[in-house]
Amino acid sequence: MPSIPVAQLHEHGQDMVIVIMDSAFARAAPNHQEATISQLQALAKLNGLKGTIAMVWDAGGKMDYLVPQPWHEFFRSITLDDVRGRINAEIKW
Repeated sequence: MPSIPVAQLHEHGQDMVIVIMDSAFARAAPNHQEATISQLQALAKLNGLKGTIAMVWDAGGKMDYLVPQPWHEFFRSITLDDVRGRINAEIKW
C-alpha cells in the first residue's frame, strides 16, 4: 500500500500534518496545489491523523512552504531537516 511519511505536530495550539513535497510542487498551478492539499487532507483524516495539511519542500537549500498564514512565523523558524527529524506518521492510500 503506497504511503507518504509525515510529521504530525501540535505547535502553538495548532495540529499540523506536515508533508515534504518534491520541489516541483512549487511550480504547479495553484489549483493543482489546492487539489493536492485537499486530497491529502481527506486521506489524513481517513488515516486518523489530526491536523491541517502543511506542505514543505526544498527551495534551493532552504525550506519553502505552503501553510496557513498564521503558521508562517513557526515555519520560518524551522528547517527541512527539522521536519525530517520529526517524521512520526504516514498517510496511506
